[in-house]
Amino acid sequence: MFNLSTQDVVLSIENASLVNLNGIYFQEYENFFGNNFSLPDISHSKFRKLEMQEDFSRQVLDTDDVVSRKLQIFFMNKKITDALSKKFDIKLKFQSVDVWRDLPGYYLPPHTDNKSIKLALQVYLGDNDQGTCLYGKGSDPVHTFQFKNNFGYSLLNNEKSLHGVPKVKNNGRKSLYVRYS
Repeated sequence: MFNLSTQDVVLSIENASLVNLNGIYFQEYENFFGNNFSLPDISHSKFRKLEMQEDFSRQVLDTDDVVSRKLQIFFMNKKITDALSKKFDIKLKFQSVDVWRDLPGYYLPPHTDNKSIKLALQVYLGDNDQGTCLYGKGSDPVHTFQFKNNFGYSLLNNEKSLHGVPKVKNNGRKSLYVRYS
């Protein structure tokens, strides 16, 4: 269905620098899954509203979808979790992975994630001009991740890890969102 390489992902994690931007700890990735990554067409798959974001224009791929199930199994791999744990010097446990579809007009104000999430990893599935932004004390972004296919980031969840999404334009965006506790 699609070829994912644990080795390519582990190398992406190991080779990306850990950035400390005033207490915001993150990594930024290019070609996260390697050069030959492609996700099957999910445009006709079943999506539903995302829990705790029912009022937003974000949808999540149904967990019964075969792509969703295969991604769950892939990200459960201990080698991936161990690489992230080592890079961020924190004990992590895989929690879940979602495929998100953000429709035009979607917006998420600056926030930190639920405290049950120690680390989040997001990989973009397409190109768009609206990447996730990191915020400092003010309302202006201090860093924006490039929304390009197979690019992404991992972000340590702490009191300084404010992040959000400016209003999505164009045709919307798709991404993977992986949670570690």
